[in-house]
Amino acid sequence: MAKQWERRPHPQLKALDKYVQAVQKMQEDYWEAMKFTFAPPPTVVMQMKEKYAKIIKVDEDTGNQSVHSFVDLSNGNILKGNWKAPIRTKRGLAVRGNINDGPAWQYVNEHGPHYRNHGPRTAQQEKK
Repeated sequence: MAKQWERRPHPQLKALDKYVQAVQKMQEDYWEAMKFTFAPPPTVVMQMKEKYAKIIKVDEDTGNQSVHSFVDLSNGNILKGNWKAPIRTKRGLAVRGNINDGPAWQYVNEHGPHYRNHGPRTAQQEKK
């Protein structure tokens, strides 16, 4: 008799859902602030991959899609990315924050993750 495996939800799923809802709210607030009336705001969806969750903005009228960000499923890091994958820099992945470390607006806006232009960039610099 084969043993049945229980399918368990991913530990980051609750935080991921909260992050996607926050990005959706940013889209709606931006649309309202800019007084865009030609179309509804993009819908934000999550596409689960093996290592990352891809956060995608979908234009309801045209069906066009663009990547907002990626989230590392192992630790919750918010990553800049292109359509294919998260961006890698000389220092590793382009980490911009963490979905478990406070409100999303600290790390992203309606267009994607903030550029990182200040503060420590490596674990060694954080300890100093």
